[in-house]
Amino acid sequence: MDRSQGRSAYRRQFVEALNELFPPQIFAQIARHGNAEWSPQKVLWVSLVMNWMPGATLYERFHAARKLVRFVQPRWSVPTSLSGFVEAQQRWSSGMWPLLCRRLRANKGFADAWRVMGWLVLVVDGSRFECPRTTENEEGLQCAGREKTSPQIFQTTLQHLGTGLLWDVRLGPGTDSERRHLDQMLCELPPQSLLTADAGFISYDLFVWLCGNHHAFVFRVGGNITLLAELGWQHEQRGKTVYLWPQDCRNHPPLVLRQLRFLSPGGLPVVLLTNELDEARLSDEALRAIYAARWEIEVYYRTFKQTWGFRQLLSRTPQTALNEQRWRIVALWTLQHLIAKLLHDAGQDPRRYSGAQARRIIREFLQDLQQDARGPSLRQRLQRAHIDDYKRTKPKVMRSWPRKKNDQPPQPPKIRLATSTEIQKTKQVGFLTRLVC
Repeated sequence: MDRSQGRSAYRRQFVEALNELFPPQIFAQIARHGNAEWSPQKVLWVSLVMNWMPGATLYERFHAARKLVRFVQPRWSVPTSLSGFVEAQQRWSSGMWPLLCRRLRANKGFADAWRVMGWLVLVVDGSRFECPRTTENEEGLQCAGREKTSPQIFQTTLQHLGTGLLWDVRLGPGTDSERRHLDQMLCELPPQSLLTADAGFISYDLFVWLCGNHHAFVFRVGGNITLLAELGWQHEQRGKTVYLWPQDCRNHPPLVLRQLRFLSPGGLPVVLLTNELDEARLSDEALRAIYAARWEIEVYYRTFKQTWGFRQLLSRTPQTALNEQRWRIVALWTLQHLIAKLLHDAGQDPRRYSGAQARRIIREFLQDLQQDARGPSLRQRLQRAHIDDYKRTKPKVMRSWPRKKNDQPPQPPKIRLATSTEIQKTKQVGFLTRLVC
């Protein structure tokens, strides 16, 4: 039975939880400048609480968060100006973002959750978020969506599959490219990881970089890609070995890949490509299961947009909108990290984290903290933020919404036999490659 807690106990638990994840001494790494009233630690605490609490406007959330932080840290002087706070957020963001990412990334402290089927799997995907239709946002952020859509921010997320936690994020205007964002995040990949993604990320240069840096990948491929068969570059397994060799890369060796074809639960053809040719290390069953688990990143975006109501931003200029999105990400990432670690320490799968439960629990706790209500401790509450144990007995049917964008699923890639000219070209490339080596 849970022991009843009081307001002073709640305050102590809240401070301890945040100080354990973000020790005060780490902020000494950030050079201090500008307005001394807003320290990096104050900015972080107010930003977290501001995005955990309900409120229709930034003004409401800021003043509610400021009041709560003043209560749990009575010795702090917390300024009252929202504009001053936003300026401080932007000023500290560049120095704090790498620091916060390092603190929030999944690490080997998660033990058995660190790898999936023996692989350190990372998932990448992108999504757009709408912003207010101001002149500044229209000019600075633009829109790559349908007609009459608001200005947008494009977010590309790299997620650690074993824990469900984020690994890295990139933001840009709505016209940005998820492939360009991924290129910027490649240097942050942990050694010998496996990257998986849906169709849209396929690139010869990307694959060459991943292979050259000893990373594996499992990517879905669509109809915009042409693959070659029976090129004779390496020992081939009929029906599985294919080559990616674009016309503008014919002075470089072809990429030898393994394909897996199957039908999705909806009966649509799916084709996966991997550079791991050894089925003893990565079987067809594991290949298919890893790609299926990619759905976790779709759940992340659904939680972010629908459960937390962060589909649309509130800021009226490009810089403040990007800043607002960045701190939303940090707030949800922090809460998920706290819960995932508790679940893992209790012997549960950290991927059982429930965004809906987390939202309800943290808001109830912050309310009880201010009202001196009695109830379970913060730790006991957060341990309950997991999905239900029920098993679905019927298929989950999605209703057809009038405004929903229904994208066409990727078509299978074009695969053709290599021509005699192409086979001869591989011999020339192979000879030159041996000379260089």
